[in-house]
Amino acid sequence: FPLSNMRRPIAARLVESKTTIPHYQVTVAVRLDALMSLRTQLNDQLATQGVKLSVNDFIVRACALAMHQHPFVNSRWIGTKGQEAIEILDTVNMGVAISLPQDKGGGLVVATIRQADAKGLRMISAETKALADKARTKGLTIDEMGDSTFTISNLGMFGVEHFTAIINPPNAAILAVGGAVKKAIVETKNGQDSIVVGHEMQMTLSSDHRIIDGAMAAQYLASVKAMLEAPATLLV
Repeated sequence: FPLSNMRRPIAARLVESKTTIPHYQVTVAVRLDALMSLRTQLNDQLATQGVKLSVNDFIVRACALAMHQHPFVNSRWIGTKGQEAIEILDTVNMGVAISLPQDKGGGLVVATIRQADAKGLRMISAETKALADKARTKGLTIDEMGDSTFTISNLGMFGVEHFTAIINPPNAAILAVGGAVKKAIVETKNGQDSIVVGHEMQMTLSSDHRIIDGAMAAQYLASVKAMLEAPATLLV
């Protein structure tokens, strides 16, 4: 099959990323029971307004807010020979990977939620849905796909539990998100262990090792995990 006009630049960009950026991955598991309960409550209350929040909306907001504590994750590598540098970016623009139908050439595009750290869940949800619908029908403009500073790729809706993603240049990192899986979880309370049934989700951060050290990646993921496990913090 000949490459489509969409698949050709995607292929070139992925090869560039994988061959020029030193990738490594760090994975954490997140308990989602509190988030799923809050999401159900909010969606019940907002149903009459046509609002339906997704788990991914919470993830986008958590990732954006965590940038304030971990600015190197929201940066890019300046590769001018002899003048290499790291540029910390002032704005937090979250890229959301959107898969395209085969009749549109397949592949994926990254839609940009600009200044996502300043937007609430309802606005993030509305923008993400509008961009995804447009990407799969009319196609996105260069502006709607440009200037992302971090990317989230979520395959949980396809039953995927864990995967790694290739960094979207010039981003310094990309988060691969699996689905919420019901499983037996060991819980410790007052020094006593018990086994409970809960929902757990795996998140894997692929990072540019020139910019983000292993400890930085782990600390960023810890901040995102803490917000997702105490989701009321994402409402304010």
